[in-house]
This record gives sequence, structure tokens and C-alpha cells, in this order.
Amino acid sequence: MSVATAVPNRKALLRKSLLEYLPMAAVAVLILVFAVKEHQAFYKTLPTLVTLAVQILMARANRYGFLLGGFNAALYGVGYLTEGLYFSAASSILFSFPMQIWSFFQWRKNSDGQEVRFRCMKPLVLGGTVGGILLAWLGCVLFLGPLFEGAAFPSLDAYSFVSGIVVTVLMAVRYLEAQYLNLIAGAVALVMWILITLEKPANINFLIISAYNLALTVKACCIWTKQYCRQRRN
Repeated sequence: MSVATAVPNRKALLRKSLLEYLPMAAVAVLILVFAVKEHQAFYKTLPTLVTLAVQILMARANRYGFLLGGFNAALYGVGYLTEGLYFSAASSILFSFPMQIWSFFQWRKNSDGQEVRFRCMKPLVLGGTVGGILLAWLGCVLFLGPLFEGAAFPSLDAYSFVSGIVVTVLMAVRYLEAQYLNLIAGAVALVMWILITLEKPANINFLIISAYNLALTVKACCIWTKQYCRQRRN
């Protein structure tokens, strides 16, 4: 490679790194500033910061995102319990934590050493999955919701609970559609945290990370789709 070619390549790499890591750094600063300003508990601030690293790894389809995300899910569960988000707490501690650890090993078995091989769902299976999410969500609202007296926004929380389980399973078995379903779940979570933050401004760090998660999920959808299409061509 000539010197003339190497210099533009280094510049392009630097530009790409800045575009990727500067927003993450800005979000981290915002979270820390508001955590101090609102006297947010450290155990609530820490998982939102760790999420920044998890999202970068998952957007790149890196299986280590599951390993870090699994332990981070347990931290989230503790914070959710204190906010009355009982569905999300149960999902994080009892399901997301062990499932993501399992997913890390599952992806390792289905990797060629460089990248994971994705799959795509048949239309009928996808329709059944979406229908199943909606039915399970309705069932949680009608039958489990009354058990959690005093819960915060139980309808939105229940959807996050159901969709979180489905998305985690679909990601574990490498389905492309997992990211698109995750996009819907991210939008619901953002609405929920907007409402929570309006009542309790101290939780603004969860709102910030929800907005950032949604943006990175859009990016992940693009990356996973391109990778799947390339694998199909090859």
C-alpha cells in the first residue's frame, strides 16, 4: 500500500471512530452530569453506562455483547424493582441474565471465527411471533397486572417484559428479525421512560439511555441486514 493510500485510509478510520464514539462519550457525560445533579443512586447509574458498551458490541453483532449484557441485566433488575417496574425486573433478573449468558456460548458455536451466521424467519412464522407477542402482552395486562398493585405504567412495562423475552430468544438463535422487533420494543421503552421521568426527574439517565438505545437499534438493524444479505450472496 502506498503512503498516499495509507493516509486517506487512516483519516477515514479516524472519522469513522469519531462518528461512533463521540455520541457515546456525549451520552456518558450527560448521564453522569444528571446523575450528580439529581442525586441518582450509583446502582442505577452504573447499568446505563455499561449499556453504552453493550450496544456498541451488539450493533456489530459481537457475541461478547451478550456476556457483558447478561451481568448488566441483573444490575438493571435491581433498579427496576425500586421504580415499581415489576415486569421489567422479573424479565431482567430471571430471564435476561441467564439467557444472555447462554446466548454468548450459542453464538460462539455458530460463528466462523469472524462473524455470526444469521437466519431469516418465514413470513408465517414471523406473523405468528408478532401475534404471540400481542396475545402474551394482553394476557400479562389482564391477569398479572392486578397482582402488581402500585406498579408504574403496567401496560407499557408488560409489553417490554414480553417483547424482551421474545427478542432475547430470537437473538440467541440468530434471527435477523430480532433487531426489528427490538426496534418496536425500544420505542415503547422510550415512551415509558418519558412518562416516568416527567413524574420523577431523577430517572432522566434511564430516559437518555433509552433514546440512545433506540438510535443504536436502528443502526444494528442496518448492520445485521447488510451482513445477512452478504452471507446469502456468498
